[in-house]
Amino acid sequence: MSRPLQLPKLSVPSEGIRAGDVILRFPSLEDVDGILPAFTDPELREAGNLPAFGREELVGSIQELPSLAESGRLLALAALDARTEEVIGGGTLHHLDAERGIVEIGYFVLPHARGQGLGSSIARMLAEHAFSLGVERVAAYVNVGNTPSERVVERAGFTREGVVRSLPKPDGRRVDKTLFSLLPGE
Repeated sequence: MSRPLQLPKLSVPSEGIRAGDVILRFPSLEDVDGILPAFTDPELREAGNLPAFGREELVGSIQELPSLAESGRLLALAALDARTEEVIGGGTLHHLDAERGIVEIGYFVLPHARGQGLGSSIARMLAEHAFSLGVERVAAYVNVGNTPSERVVERAGFTREGVVRSLPKPDGRRVDKTLFSLLPGE
């Protein structure tokens, strides 16, 4: 495998990326109330490995997103229904290892939008976008026992690799996670 001349950087076009009826783009202040349940609902937060943010913290974090993306640490995107522009979930590319061409994804689907395959669409969109940036491997870490999330990445084409023990969560706890990966062309 030849390495790209330029190392990958996390970015997204200003209009976002679209596949079918889903758009992924930087969240705006108008999206905050739609995204907020993912950060305040304990079940969603646990499954999505999300920090416990209230509205104020979420609003404050939106300003930091471009610099977090530029650093390679986090490209956080709102997932919208392309027809209604309603927030249906979110997705991230995070922990970019530019030298090795590896990035991790994260995703969540809000309860009102579940059961339509949107999680798998979001996961696949994130991976394809990462490949377009020059990434060579996309990893997804799913909490052990989160069968619905495992199905999401499997439907998106990811391969189960095994369990990685004692990974950190935003609240400081450590949990075991199942590692999935996707390579270009899969």
